[in-house]
Amino acid sequence: MKIGQVSKETNLPVQTIRYYESQNLIKSSGRTEGNFRIYDTKVIEQLKFIKHCRHLDLSLVDIRRIIELKNNPDSICKEVDEMINDQIQEVNLKMKELKKLKRQLESLTASCTTNQKVSDCGIIKSLQDCDC
Repeated sequence: MKIGQVSKETNLPVQTIRYYESQNLIKSSGRTEGNFRIYDTKVIEQLKFIKHCRHLDLSLVDIRRIIELKNNPDSICKEVDEMINDQIQEVNLKMKELKKLKRQLESLTASCTTNQKVSDCGIIKSLQDCDC
């Protein structure tokens, strides 16, 4: 199948599919006489796998390594487990940062008195006074 059909099957943009191919995460199975790339159904499954990994915010480096390990079914899965545990730690860190951001935004909102002119806006004044 051509890349457009792969795009429809996977709900991934054509540019993303080309990028994944340039990163050696997938391979086309050849080209047509008109020089269009063609893909087999294995690529669809591989792209769905990559897409799921990306939804988990795994890096392409980690995804590449997981694919290598997946293609070697006799290997030990400890490395995959470590990658996922590292990702959990990243998520925990992001959650802490997001909670801090939420507190800052709530603090800005608290400095607002409604129905004021913009020249008297507590949020704008707080943003201008920041030592960031």
